[in-house]
Amino acid sequence: MPDLSVEVRDRQIVVTKPSQGLSVTYVKDAYSPLLVAQDPMRDDPDSETAKFLARAWKAAYSKAKELSWI
Repeated sequence: MPDLSVEVRDRQIVVTKPSQGLSVTYVKDAYSPLLVAQDPMRDDPDSETAKFLARAWKAAYSKAKELSWI
């Protein structure tokens, strides 16, 4: 996903889309193999933000698997 940036910070995975100023941070749930968004943004995102969140989760999940977190 070339327009997304994925960065690992301690036990967090931060996914950003710099061109739109969007960012979401995921952490691994302590009790199960899940990623949880720390800052889920808005309750009712517009279509572009919703697309970003879907793509961001996929990117974070891939990184978590790569790191053997899940």
